[in-house]
Amino acid sequence: MKVTKKQPLTLDRFDDLFALLASRADSPRSWTVTRAQVEARGYDLKAVNPTAKVAGDTRTPIELLDEIEARGREVDAAVTRLRTLLVADADPAPR
Repeated sequence: MKVTKKQPLTLDRFDDLFALLASRADSPRSWTVTRAQVEARGYDLKAVNPTAKVAGDTRTPIELLDEIEARGREVDAAVTRLRTLLVADADPAPR
């Protein structure tokens, strides 16, 4: 949650922290980092949550091309079907 003029930083926002502080327990929004980990990152202290799910696309370029081709075939089939329907509507049937 953002801290703004209308949403100030108040003590109730720290309830989860205070509950976990005594036991030094980790949670989905708090975690422990060892000194060795900090040193390995060149003392970079950015708060990067290790439990956060990465929402990136993990498909390979070949998989992406396969997906594009499959969707292209679906579009081609839909266009063909629409053309068939339009031609059938345009031809006046003898009565």
